[in-house]
Amino acid sequence: MERLFTDSHFGEHNAILYSSTTALTQLLIKYCLVSVKSSKEILLILTYYNSMESILKTLKDIDINTEIHQKDGSLVIRDFAKACFNMVDELVDITIMIKMLLQRKRKLHKDGLTVISDMGIFFHRKRIFDLISHETRLSLGSDNDNEIRMFCCYETTNLELVTQLQKQQILKPHNKIFSHTDV
Repeated sequence: MERLFTDSHFGEHNAILYSSTTALTQLLIKYCLVSVKSSKEILLILTYYNSMESILKTLKDIDINTEIHQKDGSLVIRDFAKACFNMVDELVDITIMIKMLLQRKRKLHKDGLTVISDMGIFFHRKRIFDLISHETRLSLGSDNDNEIRMFCCYETTNLELVTQLQKQQILKPHNKIFSHTDV
């Protein structure tokens, strides 16, 4: 886990490969702990395998006052399906949400915005083309790149379901790729 913090910086779009939903849950909770204790960033979690309620309950169980962090806008947890797909199941660009959070970041004088996205929804909806497009769009660059640290989380068994070419297209846009043993 320590390597994830020391080797990742604002301005990077990284991938995390994890072996199980338990490993992902541990990662999310550990990162939340560090993030809320440092109070230097806004943390956006786009979850799929873990419900928003279960993440919040786990954080409360370890004495993190999630209400304070949600109220001040430094902790935002959203269901990926609701945040990134519209009513007719079309992929919605998340840059609008990111721009709003960057405005909040500036208002709160935070160092940056960290986004952790569980990409499992694309595999379960069989939307690999949309996933590749989404990853490419996130890596095209913008004026705000140095303010955002992005982690796209992939369960290794999901990546085994796609062709080698698709796997390369999915992972290529990332600056660094961490495996669950790194985190």
